[in-house]
Amino acid sequence: MVRRKKGRIKHEESVQLFAERLRELRRSAGKTQRDLAREALVTETYISRLESAQAAPGIDLVVRLASALSATIADLLPTAPPSDRLEMFQAQAKRLFDTVLKSRDQSILSLLNQFLALLAESVERNR
Repeated sequence: MVRRKKGRIKHEESVQLFAERLRELRRSAGKTQRDLAREALVTETYISRLESAQAAPGIDLVVRLASALSATIADLLPTAPPSDRLEMFQAQAKRLFDTVLKSRDQSILSLLNQFLALLAESVERNR
């Protein structure tokens, strides 16, 4: 009996796009792969494989990942590469800003104001 050598599965481009979005959303949420794995009930190794497009998740896992990242399923499943990465970063920044702005913690809002002041100065200098 001849054994065939297992080769790498060639995934569709959508798996690569999913991997990129998963990594971006995880990082913007301030989570490690371990954090996300724990919340989505998978192993850290599997999260690593997902983020490197070496694995394609089932729909039930996409739902758990979206929930763990406070995102929608659509956020994780882009239909095409982002045509304008600037627009994507702006939307992501707005979503994060709105989340922090809802805080009732004065120390968090104070830090946010300090950070925004530094960013505003940088924007002004680069004009």
